[in-house]
Amino acid sequence: MNVTPTAPKVRQVLALLALRANTTVPPHLLMEELWEEHPPSSAATTLQTYIYQLRKLPGLCSQRQDDTAGTGALLTTPGGYRLLLPSESLDAQRFGALATLGRQAMERGEVAEAADLLKRALAVWRGPALDDLSPGPVIGIDVLRLQEQRYEALEGRIDADLQMGRHHQLISELTALTADNPTRESLHTKLMLCLYRAGRRSDALDVFQRIRETLVRELGLEPCSALQRLHQRVLAGDAALDLPGGRILVSGGSPSTPPVTMPPAPRLIGREAELRCAERLLCQSGRAGNTPGCVAVAGPPGVGATAFAVHLAHRLGDAFPDGRLYTSLNGPDDVSCVHAALADLLEAAGLERAKLPFRVDDQARLFKEWTAGRKVLVVVDNVAAAAQITPLLPADSGSALVVVGHRRLHGNQLTGRVHLRPIDRRHSLELLRAARAEHPLGDEAEFDVLLDLLGDLPGPLTDAAGLLMRRPHWSAKQLADWLCRDRGPVMPWPHAYPFHPVSRRCEQLLPELRDALAVIAGEPGESLTVEHAAMVLDRNADDTEELLEELTEFFLLEVEVATDASSTRPFQYRLPPLVRAALRPGLVRTLAA
Repeated sequence: MNVTPTAPKVRQVLALLALRANTTVPPHLLMEELWEEHPPSSAATTLQTYIYQLRKLPGLCSQRQDDTAGTGALLTTPGGYRLLLPSESLDAQRFGALATLGRQAMERGEVAEAADLLKRALAVWRGPALDDLSPGPVIGIDVLRLQEQRYEALEGRIDADLQMGRHHQLISELTALTADNPTRESLHTKLMLCLYRAGRRSDALDVFQRIRETLVRELGLEPCSALQRLHQRVLAGDAALDLPGGRILVSGGSPSTPPVTMPPAPRLIGREAELRCAERLLCQSGRAGNTPGCVAVAGPPGVGATAFAVHLAHRLGDAFPDGRLYTSLNGPDDVSCVHAALADLLEAAGLERAKLPFRVDDQARLFKEWTAGRKVLVVVDNVAAAAQITPLLPADSGSALVVVGHRRLHGNQLTGRVHLRPIDRRHSLELLRAARAEHPLGDEAEFDVLLDLLGDLPGPLTDAAGLLMRRPHWSAKQLADWLCRDRGPVMPWPHAYPFHPVSRRCEQLLPELRDALAVIAGEPGESLTVEHAAMVLDRNADDTEELLEELTEFFLLEVEVATDASSTRPFQYRLPPLVRAALRPGLVRTLAA
């Protein structure tokens, strides 16, 4: 329907009714549009005259005409006037429908379709909104709303073109747009990115200087944080800004709030010094290049490395406001299990899992693209080797990675390490007594036997406290006797039992190491020389020493300076009581002697 009244105020009435098509517009709103705060005494009569004139126009009448396509009806209702129009009979309606479809396609990752839909939406515009009208205060607000929606669609289409590698074609368009909108920071950000990808880094830096000068001069403001971060990354020549391989990137809708997939914060006791050390390593400034902080946390089985990392992530929420993500590998000593972990992280970031690329390298590029310019903390649990870390690293120094390993890790990816030790005896007693506040545990000597057995490790202590709560008639001595009962080799131990962490750690070993450890656990005595281990394992001394050293990397053996005069090696090895008890419980009775 194309209806254009000649009288200016009649056009205003029609425009306001059309902008609110199919809803009732009260007379006072129409009067405010026509005469603002000073309507004449004849305003009501004059408004009725304008409505009468509109009803005389072709296509409008005073009753519904549902049987005639493309026509409308101008109705008088108890609350005012209502202009009934068929769906998409207005340019604004067609634009809104196409723009919505374009945004939905973008959220599904269908970038090419999104670019086409948004381009079609923008093609509906033939110039500024209602440019043949002198709008009053009511329509003026609608004009601003329509203009902002147009810019949102325009920037969405530019984002889609950027993802498809069309940065060269966008430069001239964005140059004109930024000239027309000298303080619109989002457009300047896109122009800088296009120039950088086109190899024009100095021009990209000039764009930043121009908008900064304009903002300071006209508004007294510095550029927004996103624009400043991009400026720093352009200065550094950050490769993460490049479009990977010219391929179309999978895009998804970002969560409305920063993603947090961290488990609940666990209670932590006796770890304040280690927490401060980890905070310093993760948040320190001045790291080389644009390297994200990457801290490995490890320790004996049951030391609480996972609980430590999760507690640390909750504690650092303010330092990483753009997201805190948790994932676990639970896989072999290679990169095969990294695929699922990356998919978890990208899904938490708002990307659709079914549309993610298959290759780990492509997923890693997507993750770096999402973390670029953000401050995100990622905790990766159950890491077996440093090679698994690389694809999971965030883009730059604004983010950080905490790696929980079941062995000592080494690699250039790591910027720091935190090796957790058993907690002190005072905190061990606190954990046990918290479970038995109303029941005695026994005398101090019985405490010491149990705590020596459990190695002052938080995990086994917590599990022991759980057993004491489930069996309130037991004392510390009864629990120690039960744990030391001769059951023969018992693996794996059930979850929530004190020896479960040892079972989990042993599951990570190669069969050769696991079998050797079981044999060593059956040998009497606290310490073991290389020569003695070689004899019981039926190996040569050099191979045996290598095997024992590898078990120390998993924190399943402790190293001591050799005291046995018969040994020619500098070190001897000791099984922690917890490991020995978990593998051969009957052999720990000597601890109580």
